[in-house]
Amino acid sequence: MPTLSKARMLITSVLGMIITIGIARFAYTPMIPEMMEEIDLSESVAGYLAAANYAGYLSGALLISFISSLKLKQILFRSGLCGAVITTLLMAFTQNEIIWYLLRFISGLSSSAGVLLGAGLLMHWLMKHKHQAELGIFFSGLGLGIVITALLAELIKDHFSWDQQWLIYGSVGLVLTLPVWRWFPDQAEDSIRPATNTSAHSVSGLFMPVLQTAYFCAGVGYVITATFLVAIAESSDTLRGQGWLIWLVVGLACAPACGLWDRFARVYGQWLALFLAYVLNSLSILLLMISQELSVTLLSAVIYGGSFIGIVSMTLSMVGRLYPHNPSRPMSRLTFSYGLAQMIAPAIVGYLAEMNGNYYSGLLMTLLVMTAGIIALLWAMQLSKTTNNHCTQSTTLKGTT
Repeated sequence: MPTLSKARMLITSVLGMIITIGIARFAYTPMIPEMMEEIDLSESVAGYLAAANYAGYLSGALLISFISSLKLKQILFRSGLCGAVITTLLMAFTQNEIIWYLLRFISGLSSSAGVLLGAGLLMHWLMKHKHQAELGIFFSGLGLGIVITALLAELIKDHFSWDQQWLIYGSVGLVLTLPVWRWFPDQAEDSIRPATNTSAHSVSGLFMPVLQTAYFCAGVGYVITATFLVAIAESSDTLRGQGWLIWLVVGLACAPACGLWDRFARVYGQWLALFLAYVLNSLSILLLMISQELSVTLLSAVIYGGSFIGIVSMTLSMVGRLYPHNPSRPMSRLTFSYGLAQMIAPAIVGYLAEMNGNYYSGLLMTLLVMTAGIIALLWAMQLSKTTNNHCTQSTTLKGTT
């Protein structure tokens, strides 16, 4: 395939990520303080709505783990694009909490389609056409989505009501959907036959559960900041009015980070890269706890944006290479753990914030969970090395007999 075809495929995939995650998911983050101010949305309900969104994401991940048909994956991917736009638009037409929960749940389903099916279909396409099987550029769409929602939030917050703002976000998603719908290639069921890769059979049976545990912890580390960062800023006297800027910085740090992590992993190894990403994510949470100065919060935003997306991109790319014949399935297993964390953690932190009047205890809980995640990651790394050494020794013995 010519280079232009690869470029178009990557652009299309990135736009799909912007629509299903950047708009459908991340528009909610700057909307929380707007809805709190205009319609008295409470911290606990804000957390429950985020939990409903991730319950949908979790359900989608579970469903996708049972799907192997490329045709069905393509249908669901396109359905996810439609669902992302429609649920964003419909948030403007009601103040009924039950309907909000339903809309955010369906939005979460759409997000899982955009991320997991989009990543899996892209991975298939890259391997088929002999390109590097990396997802860094794909996940840059998440950062670009954050940038778009942050800039939109600043442009529209003083001129439009909360419901009109939801309509604007949805309209942007609709416009971006048009090129994705037209350009995304039709991949026939038998058109992709990745090169045989036996690495999936050389992984310890304990490896995936341990990696899932580490990824669950990373999900907690990601979701609390993603959900409450703007609300944390706007609740502080020193940061009030700067929430949009802090959220923008997250997106700007996030957009190029995946490509940089891919390069780092090629030189120093994927496990060291993942370890550093986990440590940096923990550091970003610690900075939010110890200071509410703008400079420190912006530094936290940079570290957070650059680290959480690296964790997602490198982890999913790694299992995609380990299981090349159906990469969406192991990606879905991991994302199930990630989504479970994202369903549980916001509800807990929102409740704690409402009870205590601040987010400190929620951030402390998140930091402790991330510490456990680092330990689980080191265990997974050791399991991987032990298994590889065993397989190498077995191959050597077979070669000498």
